[in-house]
Amino acid sequence: MFSLASRRLGSHAAVLGRLLAGPRYNPVNIGPQQANTMAIDWSSFDIKVLSKDAVSFSHVFQPWDFDDFERLAFVPAWTIARQMSEVTYFVGNHFLFQPPQESREKTAFGLVFTRGQRWDFLPSYYRLLAPGRGIAVTEKVHFVGNTSWVCVEEMRDPSTNQLMATGTYQRVNVDAATRRPKPLPDWLKERFSHLTSSKSRLTTVQPFDVQKSSNSSQYSVVVAPSDTDSYYHTNQANYVLYCMDCVSLGARNNAYSLIRGDLSNYKLKMFEVLYQKESQEGDVLDIESWEDSPDTVRVQVRKGSDHITQMTMQFYLPSAKL
Repeated sequence: MFSLASRRLGSHAAVLGRLLAGPRYNPVNIGPQQANTMAIDWSSFDIKVLSKDAVSFSHVFQPWDFDDFERLAFVPAWTIARQMSEVTYFVGNHFLFQPPQESREKTAFGLVFTRGQRWDFLPSYYRLLAPGRGIAVTEKVHFVGNTSWVCVEEMRDPSTNQLMATGTYQRVNVDAATRRPKPLPDWLKERFSHLTSSKSRLTTVQPFDVQKSSNSSQYSVVVAPSDTDSYYHTNQANYVLYCMDCVSLGARNNAYSLIRGDLSNYKLKMFEVLYQKESQEGDVLDIESWEDSPDTVRVQVRKGSDHITQMTMQFYLPSAKL
């Protein structure tokens, strides 16, 4: 049902490269675009800078991104987590968070961690998404704090403008040496000063209490080198894959009351992930899932006694009309 994630950007390097050449928001204090040396047709991604805090682009999921080659029913959650996290972060960095001209040699961020992400899938996501069919993605900055910021992504069908899915990312600027949150640069907070009020802040993913359950699914995995990013800690999308593997085993072993058998028969309504601590290649992760309600499963990833990641998955039950 799921294949292994590629290391770092892997096959998505070309996708990210294509995004470099589109137009970008260009107020007076934005420096010139850096030269791009990749000979790719940039126009196919139809990038449009809508405002200083929003950009739109097109994206295509290929047949190999879907759950299997026979049914091509939907794109698995971990693929969404991997591709959309990388692409939207790259787009935001290049088109929305470029430093002012006087500091153009500096980057906006240090080391960036994803603190949490949430995706909600409407029935139209399952009706309209198809291999090779483009989707329209809008990325908008919704809140900028002292060390973190929140972006919201919307996936729409380009022919009908029908909303298919929404994603929310909370990312944190981190000092690479101390691994502690680092204040965002003043120029960035000034640029998005209209988004620094607590009134503009969306509800982000929050930790949940780990319940003691007599009927849970447990699964262990050793972090492989191919599961890590360029800093050699586990890639955020692989945690989603680990959690879904655990839930898949739980469904086959009747750990839940209604989610049973082949997990690919159940369509996700929502998933959210909270990243709590880091893990690295060679670490042994213990994963436990349990039913929170008939349509909802929670998962906790641990490394020893440390809580590493939490994930919640809510499914459309078979009686739901999609």
